[in-house]
Amino acid sequence: MGSRRKGERPIPKIERAYTADHPVARRIAEGDPWLAAWVGQMVTPWARLTKKTRISSERLFQLDRGADPTDAEIDALAAVWLVPAEGLRTSIGESRAVTRRVHARPGADDRSTS
Repeated sequence: MGSRRKGERPIPKIERAYTADHPVARRIAEGDPWLAAWVGQMVTPWARLTKKTRISSERLFQLDRGADPTDAEIDALAAVWLVPAEGLRTSIGESRAVTRRVHARPGADDRSTS
């Protein structure tokens, strides 16, 4: 049995382009890693993500720690978040660029207490 009531029409799901004003783009610009930004902004529980994408929890944790996603994984994640796969790829590139800038700052990794 479906989750809609009799006579109710489904709400159309529309793919949204990934642009500079996308909420995820703002989170990435503030320093969130790409996967954390998408999961947090799209409010996607890990269990739902593994079920809908068929990507294992372990693999999602690898992606979260910086592993490179495959084309199939990008396609699956993009479908769940209703964003073009190319937009997801762009967000990954932007996230990595922000991370490189943060780590390239003088003293960014200096943890001395002098």
